[in-house]
Amino acid sequence: MSEEQQREAAERVEKLVKEGDLVLIDYVIRVKETGELIETTMKEVVEKEGLEASGRLEPRLAIPGKGYMLKAFEEQLIGMAAGEEKRFEIPPEKAFGPRDPSKIRVIPLRRLKDVEGPITVGSRIIVDGKEGIVRSIGSGRVQVDFNPYLAGKTLDCYVKVVKILSDNLEKVKALIRNRVPDADVEKFRITIAESSIIVEVPEEAMLLPGIQVAKRALAREFMEHINGVEKVTFIETLSKGQVQS
Repeated sequence: MSEEQQREAAERVEKLVKEGDLVLIDYVIRVKETGELIETTMKEVVEKEGLEASGRLEPRLAIPGKGYMLKAFEEQLIGMAAGEEKRFEIPPEKAFGPRDPSKIRVIPLRRLKDVEGPITVGSRIIVDGKEGIVRSIGSGRVQVDFNPYLAGKTLDCYVKVVKILSDNLEKVKALIRNRVPDADVEKFRITIAESSIIVEVPEEAMLLPGIQVAKRALAREFMEHINGVEKVTFIETLSKGQVQS
């Protein structure tokens, strides 16, 4: 192989998803056995199902190896190229585990008199601080399944790599959007220097629940994913009018 061919081969490998890369993906996750839609980023899928969208429907940030999603899902992203699509299955042991028969209990109906909401087959109820699904009702007794809803189920997954992020500003914005989804990322003013990042936080984000925890997590992620960054500064500014209103 010539030097030029070696260089081209190396460039092709460089453009494939690696562990630790910041990747924007679209995906659909269903229960294989029933086709039930569990989660998606795609508006057209939600509309086709006749469902109402909850939250933003847009490509999601994934970082293989970081646990943002199921480990078995993230592993499938490794080696994919931008624009590439893939469909695969995740068995229960790599998803939410097998069903545990010991977590299915039969409870006298009279014990559930303080449970909120109707007790019907399929309803979710809280008993002794644990959420369960009512499987059957009869003879004054209720069978409640306390297994995780997706335990024992195989997941049918589709994923498309929308973009592999390489630009530092894009990375910072994607990380902010992931950690502070209720704020408009375009209102954050971001300055990236050789070894530092300055983020001016908009007023709408200052009072969001958990914003201080999010800022600490973002500082750690900026330093981890932006080469050379050793210092992160968040600036929060209130004008006199904002304080008095």
